[in-house]
Amino acid sequence: MSNAGAESTLGALPLSWWVVGVGLLLILPFAFGLGLGLKRHIVVYRNHLDVMVVGGLYLIPASIAALAVLIAGGGGSGTNDEAVFELRMALFSLAVVLDALLLLFIVVRTWLDNRNVLKMLLALYVKIPLGVFFFAQFGNIFGGKQAASRRKSVFWALLLTPLIQGLVRDKQGSFPIPSRRRS
Repeated sequence: MSNAGAESTLGALPLSWWVVGVGLLLILPFAFGLGLGLKRHIVVYRNHLDVMVVGGLYLIPASIAALAVLIAGGGGSGTNDEAVFELRMALFSLAVVLDALLLLFIVVRTWLDNRNVLKMLLALYVKIPLGVFFFAQFGNIFGGKQAASRRKSVFWALLLTPLIQGLVRDKQGSFPIPSRRRS
């Protein structure tokens, strides 16, 4: 009996087909959830505050990482390397705990909005990546090192803004604009 016939069909598929298959498995539920959210069958974002809370999943670690670099410095000569390491680990632990608590808050809030496990999971699958990607691009507009990077971030932020606006259920409220006194 030859070994050529014993090869499995899974091993015979080229790598590009695996990439396409995995890509479809990731993109199709996202697109389905996006469509359901835009048609108001699921609640992706309750209001604009919900968008900001999801953005905290990106902003908390980014802010704490910047704080760690500012406080601990580069760890060059003349510094206590053990103290710097402990400070960085404490800040890393703080970021993990705060992100975990924020994620728990987001999950509970999404459950209260949808009241169905499948709808909740689909809403989370759309809500978290979209919000984190939006805030990462928005932050890169101001903190990008190169002009090309900032231009790409402006493009993505402008592209995602109406999409996120369409996924917000309660659009009431306004920007906090100070009122002018009339004299």
